[in-house]
Amino acid sequence: MSKWGGAAVQILLSTRVCGSPAVDGYAHVKPDCLELSPTNVWWQRVKLTKADLVVHLEHHADYDGLAVAWGIGNTKASIEECARACKDHVPSGLGPFGKLPCNAFAWCSADVCFEPDIHKHSKGDCWLKFTEAPASPEVNMRGRISQEQRQRHRTAPERVQWHAGVLLPRGLVLTNGTWSPRYHW
Repeated sequence: MSKWGGAAVQILLSTRVCGSPAVDGYAHVKPDCLELSPTNVWWQRVKLTKADLVVHLEHHADYDGLAVAWGIGNTKASIEECARACKDHVPSGLGPFGKLPCNAFAWCSADVCFEPDIHKHSKGDCWLKFTEAPASPEVNMRGRISQEQRQRHRTAPERVQWHAGVLLPRGLVLTNGTWSPRYHW
């Protein structure tokens, strides 16, 4: 059992009350809902220290979340360095998600990393993100990219080039998560 409340906190950090941000290409996202979400309220109230947080990494995966620090140009040398940047992140109050902590991240490991979006993602890009359910992240891609996705996106590689992770309080468990709506883009 975690000092954070065990099963109750595991459920809290596995639940989305504001819905999936990617369901409509992020058009419906309401920053105030996220700021008032049980995850953010708990995270801010408890005031976790870096020592309280365990980094959970998954290679060849990309987790969804809202950018608390834009990844393009936020270059890190490794997934571990990206994870440290997430732990070190202090909400700036700037931008639509500037009041949210970092509890998820994704790092580009190839010269160019595939994403089904309009941006060019380059080696070392480190996206710092907030997700309502860090214990059950929404997965954009994992492992081998499906034949269906590769037919829709002719430049997609066979295997996901991203590495992703979340920060969870010590004692909590990372689940397999759920597929993000972006999986079907």
